[in-house]
Parts: sequence; structure tokens; C-alpha cells
Amino acid sequence: MQTQDLHAHWAVRLHSAFEWVLWVATVNALWYLFALAGGILLGTAPASVAAAELTRRRLRGEGFRTLPAFASAWRREFVRANLVVGPVHLVLALLATAVLGRFRADAVGSAWSAAALVALAVTAVIAALLVPLYVEYDLPLRSYLGVTVRWMAANLAHVALLIAVAAAIVVASALVPGIIPFLSLGAWITASTALCLAFFAANERRLEENARLASASTARPASLN
Repeated sequence: MQTQDLHAHWAVRLHSAFEWVLWVATVNALWYLFALAGGILLGTAPASVAAAELTRRRLRGEGFRTLPAFASAWRREFVRANLVVGPVHLVLALLATAVLGRFRADAVGSAWSAAALVALAVTAVIAALLVPLYVEYDLPLRSYLGVTVRWMAANLAHVALLIAVAAAIVVASALVPGIIPFLSLGAWITASTALCLAFFAANERRLEENARLASASTARPASLN
């Protein structure tokens, strides 16, 4: 009986893993499709937001038809996402182009190359945090970038974990280049969204606990009177 239960347990886990692989491939394909639908320049931001929004819904156990839901989110967030996320994507693309150009020019060791790499890494982290934050919180449009940068500076351990996951995906893609067009981007969007939502939830719990302790400490002297 225990052997049957163990086999059933592993079958469920394996089925769940395959479902997530299929989800990653679906997100990957839809991101490219809708990025192209926006002419790349105006398509990447709403595609990223739509992918993060649907990943959040899936993590919450919601059921939906993926393509219509993705298309609806892409259209709904087209203007706002381009205003909030679009500029960061543009800077990221320009920095990536500059870094790749310096690699081709064999100028990797120069100070400018090092500065470009650091700027690229920081911008990539901001982009990774910004999209889930945009999906999770309803803020004034001008506030998202500032909140993202402040959160990044105050949560370096979480940022380090995010970078480690990105590095793992890059290494896996380098070792198996065939997954790049089919899984890599979808894996990054799914993983970064899941991590960031978990980070935000943990941060909210910590703030609530701090507020509760502060409230208890201020109320204690009054109770002694």
C-alpha cells in the first residue's frame, strides 16, 4: 500500500513538473508573438506584463484560457506598460547592444566595458523587479520605478537570489542552446515573477509584524497607568 502511495505521489509531482514546463514554453511563445505584434519596441513591455499577470494567476490556482487571457492583458496594459516598463526595456536594450559591441571589439577589460556591464546588470534587475511589482501593486505611474529602486536597495539578499536564478538559466541555455528559442525567456519570466511575488509577500508580512510590535510597544505604557 505504501509503495502504491509513493508511486502516486511521484506521478502527481511529475505531472505537475511537466505542466510547468508546458507553461514555460507557452509563456515563451506568447511573449515573442505579442512582442512582435507591438513591433518589438512597443510590444515587449505589455508582453512582459501580460506574462507576469498570467503567471501570478496560475500561481494562485486560477483557471483561464491562456491565449485569450494573454491577449486581453496585453491590450489592456499596452499604454500603461509602455509608460512604466517601456523606458527600462529601452535602456536595457541599448546597454545590451553596447556591451555586445564591446565584446566584439575585444574591449572587455576596459573601464567603460566594466561600467557598461554593471549598468546592464543593475538595469536587468530593475526590469525583473519592476514588472511583477507593476502587476502586484496599484501605484501612480510615476511611482513604480522609484519604489522598485528603493526596494532593490533595501533587499539585497533577495536581489542576489534573483541574480543566481538568472545565472542558472543562462548557464543551462549555454549548455543546451536548443532550449533558448523555446524555453529560456519563458523560464526567466516565470521564475522571476514567482520569486518577486514571494519576496513582496514576505516583505509585507515583515512590515505588518513590525507595525504590530510597534503598536504593542506604544500601547504598553498606557496599560500600566
